[in-house]
Formats: sequence, structure tokens, C-alpha cells
Amino acid sequence: MTNFDSYVLGISDSEIEIDTVEANRALALAMVGQAALTLEIFSRELDGRLFDNTAFVEAVSDLARAHPHSRIRILVRDTDAIVKQGHRLVELARRLSSSIEIRVIHPDYQQRNSAFLTVDNVGWMFREHADRYECQANFNHAGRARELVDEFNEIWEHSPPASELRRLHL
Repeated sequence: MTNFDSYVLGISDSEIEIDTVEANRALALAMVGQAALTLEIFSRELDGRLFDNTAFVEAVSDLARAHPHSRIRILVRDTDAIVKQGHRLVELARRLSSSIEIRVIHPDYQQRNSAFLTVDNVGWMFREHADRYECQANFNHAGRARELVDEFNEIWEHSPPASELRRLHL
């Protein structure tokens, strides 16, 4: 497994290329674990192999609680799957709704097959094909992070809140 302990968010400016689930999971955790304020995730189904594990959910929880202006935004295409599987990020978003919001990708954007994550407007992970784990990333490339955040913001503005994810199922 790839170790990303030597990478520092906002400082380490080297292109990273990985291609396994394990490396993607470790990289996402390393980035989010260093985040101070923002996280954006664009994912068709909020890939459980990457984002539905205790360590990642704890890192997101720490980020959400770290600062009163922390903001975690998640765009997903398929909410049915994450509700059925009891995705831990959905449960966390229900508990921390002032810091974490999930929206359903507007139909005009659902044909996009990429997946990406940005952290604090400097770190990013990008997979051109959401169903594959070939990934490029960088802990300190604000230009590319800004491009991804701008794309995210455009889709976010047109996408409705995932109100069905906020319901508590009794």
C-alpha cells in the first residue's frame, strides 16, 4: 500500500498517480485528514470502498467540527444505493447538517463519468473514469483545485438538496 505520510497539504507539490482501491482510499484519507476548512466530493455513488470506512468518516467528522465555517459538500448521482447500504457519510451528514450537505447531481450533469475530491482549494484527487481507480492527485496545486472547485460549484448551483438523505428512518 502507498504511504502518503510525507505529503503535506498546501506544501507538497508533486503529481501523484495511483491505480488501486487501496491507494485511492489511503490518499483520500491523507488529504482529508489534513484539511482545515473545505471538502468537495463529486461521485456517482459515493464509492463505499473509498468513503464508507471508519477512518475516513472520522476525518470528515473532525473537519466538520474543527471550525465554525467548515464546509463539506458532496454531489452524488445515485442516492438510492447509499441509503440502502447505510453509508456512514450519510449518517454523519444527518448529524452534522450545518457543516455537511449532500445534493443530487442535476440531470444535465449526470452523464459525467469522472469523480473527484478537493480539499481547502489546494489539494485534489481526480479520476477520469469513476468506475476505475486510475487517479491523479496533488497536495498543493491551487490552479487545478480551483478548476475542479469551479466545476463543482457550477453543478452544485443547479443540483437539488438530497432531502431524502436527511430523513431519519425509524
